[in-house]
Amino acid sequence: MSGMNKKTKIVIWILLLTTIDQLVKLVIHAYYMDVRFDIIPSLFEFAPVFNSNYSYINDLLNKKLNIDIGFIPHIVLYVVLQLVVVNIYISFKIKLDNTFSWLLDTAIVFQVSALLCALIGNVIWADGVLDYIYLKPLYVFDLKDVYSWVFVFLFLAYTIKKKEQLKTVNLDPKDVIEYIKKTRLFSKNK
Repeated sequence: MSGMNKKTKIVIWILLLTTIDQLVKLVIHAYYMDVRFDIIPSLFEFAPVFNSNYSYINDLLNKKLNIDIGFIPHIVLYVVLQLVVVNIYISFKIKLDNTFSWLLDTAIVFQVSALLCALIGNVIWADGVLDYIYLKPLYVFDLKDVYSWVFVFLFLAYTIKKKEQLKTVNLDPKDVIEYIKKTRLFSKNK
């Protein structure tokens, strides 16, 4: 991958992580849906289950308050959150120096991968999102959720490293749009 530009590497890593998540789910669905075992006794258990409530938050709302947010609002929420994160990512890339930018680039890879996995899980899997690691006694999660937590930790590490510079960053979406137009972010030439 050393001869590729950074944008291509990011896209390849996103596709790779998304593919790994989906392949793991396909194997579990095909062969291990009825299997349960302790990974770390009293902490983690392999316990595949379909979450038909689309997300952990909606599952909690449904169990505790009998509220169901629904499918379409989840998809809209995923897209809106992605736009916010991309806005922040691009704003940081254009307004801060490049030290520790690998943290930000790696964070965005995990975040976009998690989003794609969530969208695929909500759209493709008819029975709901396939989760398979039970964090006792809290909830069942999957690789996509691990990707989300990796994003959070890397993003926090980046913001801690850049906290002085971040005080001056304005997250204006107009700047991001201008940057995309100016740099042709999505063209093959960069």
